[in-house]
Amino acid sequence: AVVSTQSTGITTKMMFVYLSILLSYVAGDNLQILNIHGNAGPPPCAKTCVGTTNTAQTPWKQVIAGTGERMLRTTVDISGCKFVGTPIVTTSLHQVTGDPKLDYISALVTGQSAVAQLTKNSFQVYLYGFHGKLIKVATFTPNFGVLWDVHWTAFGYIC
Repeated sequence: AVVSTQSTGITTKMMFVYLSILLSYVAGDNLQILNIHGNAGPPPCAKTCVGTTNTAQTPWKQVIAGTGERMLRTTVDISGCKFVGTPIVTTSLHQVTGDPKLDYISALVTGQSAVAQLTKNSFQVYLYGFHGKLIKVATFTPNFGVLWDVHWTAFGYIC
């Protein structure tokens, strides 16, 4: 039997489309969001989006709390995830430097897992000044920002 190249090409394309639909259906059912603040969507619209701030370039800004204590704040842009509502976000602090003499600083800092001012496009993270223990040795300033970047995971809906 003679098979035309045109019909073989169409059959291959149809098989590819069918396989793509099947894979997206299976992948869409793997993420289930049980509760979210704001816009919930159908399961196929659920999305996981992960990222990190730039290594040794996270733009930390010094802010003074109402108590007079110094903190650092950074705003993380997640607009590339294209969420339609406010997602669920978890964070962790990554020590950029491999200098073991600085390990204790990361162990003393607090606040890195507290997400503030969360929107569908961004969130903020605050770092608190080492419970006052390091403040006597070195001023807690944005210069400490080269020590850390923020790793984050966001779960939300894109439709």
